Amino acid sequence: MTNQPLLLPKAEPKEVSAATTLIPYSRSDDRAKYLGYLCCGFSDEEALYVLGLNRTWLADARLDSKFTDLEERIPELRKDLSREYTELDFYRNFRMILEKDHRVLRKALGMELEWDAEAEEMVPAEMTSFDQQYLLRLRSAYSPQQLQLLEVISASSDGGFNFAKWVQVNQDVIQISRTDTISLRRGQDGKKTSNS
Repeated sequence: MTNQPLLLPKAEPKEVSAATTLIPYSRSDDRAKYLGYLCCGFSDEEALYVLGLNRTWLADARLDSKFTDLEERIPELRKDLSREYTELDFYRNFRMILEKDHRVLRKALGMELEWDAEAEEMVPAEMTSFDQQYLLRLRSAYSPQQLQLLEVISASSDGGFNFAKWVQVNQDVIQISRTDTISLRRGQDGKKTSNS
């Protein structure tokens, strides 16, 4: 397996796509796309511009009471979507991190092959210094505590993952660190005072 870049499909932004799932129109319907852009914070003018639509289209769409009802509920839909967007980004980024981990581990085990022109054959790919440093950090990410965290996240299907509740229940698993900054300055009488 060669080290190929991840290619993303050329389509509408994932935020708009996610927003259209809450809207009762077909995803290919301009009304769903328009409302999806509004849910993502676009103004009506911006949404019309991106979609190549005009005010006449909007006036016609507003003749539909279901459409106007949804348009009026955009602030409520945005609130519902904020959690969904956060989860989407978390899982998307997490999956890409797992893919990077997988590639580095395969290379470390000699499972990644590359063409050696001199030997005229496929040989195990050599690890770069970055790969080696990454591998050292990677080891700490695969612990029983990390597995427990993943199990909790993936099991939280009812209402989404609640981090605050998880910390409260699993205080033995989580480690929290804190950094304080203390500034010292001389007071008017020449003595040091502290501000924290």
